[in-house]
Amino acid sequence: MEARVPLILLIAVTAATTSAKALIVPFTEDFSTGASNWLNGSSAAPTWSATGGVDGGGYVSASNTVVTTGFGAIVFRGNALADASSDAFVGNWITGGVSTFSAYVYHEAPVALNFYARLDAGAGRAGSSVDFTVPRATWFQLSLPITDGSSSFQSYGAGTFATVFNNIQNVQIAMSTNQAPAVVGQTYNIGLDKVSVVPEPRTWSLLGLTACILAFLRLRRRAPLSANQ
Repeated sequence: MEARVPLILLIAVTAATTSAKALIVPFTEDFSTGASNWLNGSSAAPTWSATGGVDGGGYVSASNTVVTTGFGAIVFRGNALADASSDAFVGNWITGGVSTFSAYVYHEAPVALNFYARLDAGAGRAGSSVDFTVPRATWFQLSLPITDGSSSFQSYGAGTFATVFNNIQNVQIAMSTNQAPAVVGQTYNIGLDKVSVVPEPRTWSLLGLTACILAFLRLRRRAPLSANQ
């Protein structure tokens, strides 16, 4: 019976943290060993650096030009078709229990730039976040609660919260069309690090409870051995 308890909890955690595809929750892409199949705005490989990221480790970078039309300048793409991060961001974020999406960006413009995240389900369905004003020459975290009705999203394109987040295919980081006039038309180097999805609190509780039970059972198994020595 003891073995069944953690097994049942692990099954529950797995159901809460995975989806029909390869979604992993929690997950952080820290680019520690390479670009992990992420792409730049031109769908080419970004530059990978082994040091200089948020915690001094790896990160990716790409140059892009500030524009005021369309989606702005999409700088980084984590696409399912490219198997970015082994598709760890691909799938149903609602049933997968994603509560927060975040990413760190860095830029070398002489003034602050506005960035946003675009979370894409295809067929014109995409959640476009509000703008984040990122100071120059510092790592800055874009953080978005993934909840229906959140004011953190400006639009869902042709979709809704449900039809976007039940089938995320691409994660994009972009410079918005809202920029200081002095930087429009200028090209700057942009960095990306620690792209993350975080589970809702109940999932963390299940993970913590499972870990505690497993530790307790290991101690119980060791106790008779210690007594007989």
